Amino acid sequence: MNSKFIKLLKIYIKRHSLLRILQIRECLNVKLIGNSVEFGAIANKDKTFSSFFTGKSKFKYSNLKKKNNIVSFDLTKNLNISKNSFNNVILFNVMEHLPSYNKTFSEIYRITKKGGLFIGSTPFLYQVHGAPKDYFRFTKQFFEFNLKKNKFKNIKIKTLGFGPFIASYSLLSSYLKYLPIISDLFLLISYLLDLFIQLFVKTNLKEIYPIGIFFSARK
Repeated sequence: MNSKFIKLLKIYIKRHSLLRILQIRECLNVKLIGNSVEFGAIANKDKTFSSFFTGKSKFKYSNLKKKNNIVSFDLTKNLNISKNSFNNVILFNVMEHLPSYNKTFSEIYRITKKGGLFIGSTPFLYQVHGAPKDYFRFTKQFFEFNLKKNKFKNIKIKTLGFGPFIASYSLLSSYLKYLPIISDLFLLISYLLDLFIQLFVKTNLKEIYPIGIFFSARK
């Protein structure tokens, strides 16, 4: 059986959110080489995204609160990190928690080595979740504009999801997870309903009802 499928199945069995599962699916297709930093990481490494990338990369972890091997950096300000420090910068489910993102793209560009990879994801049709606060939701067009504005190249942006029924399932999943069989049935029905209505709609439904946005770009 495919190793990627097995990893995703284990994540699903643990009842992680559908958004996280789709984000991890994208990570499994990305190979990282060199030194990397993951912003928004927490002390529990099982909940970081770095472990789901392929390739060999040495990681550093950062969050607002310094703890154990987690260093503290604030992405709303100038970073106390040298220019061209990292081959890869990872930013998952962080930007919606920043009260200001004016410096985020430019500072990440500055600390990334030439040819280095900036990769991340944010929620879209997703419940308000404080960490400690939740400020924004970003569209595909937002990332296209700001990555180009800050000189990133080879920009790739994907919408995560399937359609309105899967989006509805995602919004209810935090409650449905306590009813595993019902949750699984709801997910299957939602997926089939999205497939059905897609037959009558020319636009890809996940472009209209994304539960998240995934992006990558190079310096």
